[in-house]
Amino acid sequence: MKKTLFWLALIVGTVALIGSCAKKDEETAATTATPGNVSGITASGTISGIDNLTGTFNMSWVGEEPSGGCIDDSSALTAVASSIPSGTLGFKKQIIITSSTSFTQSMQYYSDASCATMTGHMNSLYKDFAVGDNISGLTAGSNPTKPTTANKVSYKEQSLAINCNTDACTTFFNSTFGASTLAALGYKQGTELVVSNSDSEVNIWETFIPINYTKTYLLTGSAAESTYPTDWSSSTGVWWQE
Repeated sequence: MKKTLFWLALIVGTVALIGSCAKKDEETAATTATPGNVSGITASGTISGIDNLTGTFNMSWVGEEPSGGCIDDSSALTAVASSIPSGTLGFKKQIIITSSTSFTQSMQYYSDASCATMTGHMNSLYKDFAVGDNISGLTAGSNPTKPTTANKVSYKEQSLAINCNTDACTTFFNSTFGASTLAALGYKQGTELVVSNSDSEVNIWETFIPINYTKTYLLTGSAAESTYPTDWSSSTGVWWQE
């Protein structure tokens, strides 16, 4: 139950954060619209300074590693029902390394349990990723047992890219962001809307292989504007490498 609540809080928090960014940027951000495009989902390059920080990392649901990162577990869908479009039968939440200095955090919705037909996405693109000092003395905890060291990282928000391909998804976006906000930004169903941003964030990240696992995992702490996290917390992101 604790893990279920943790992932629910993570997804809901991401939706709220993206929504607030969209509303904040309504008057000041540059926007572009691209038919049929999905920005920031092509993995490329490696970020130096943290071992094996390359490719795509998928969010795990209660320790599982579903194929392709597709989460279709009925308990997961029930837990996040208010944070996904109605009719969603699978979703992916991913961190995608897109270059030696950039990454995307992506949330994708699907109308089928195999995640073959995407109904919409919300992608946060980040740039100027830099790895700083190592910190130690972190709490190992459990489920999974975490590393007691991590690296300070910093990066800048580049843009938010959103799109819906179905009426149900658009209804969800209108509820999440506000229909008037989306209209003011020029959003149209079926066309990706990209809202530029330039806010800076700091965090702690670390890769590791948990006990009794074989794949590389990525831990991401709680991002902030200027104050680095000093330990892992209940909102720490846990991702497995595809």
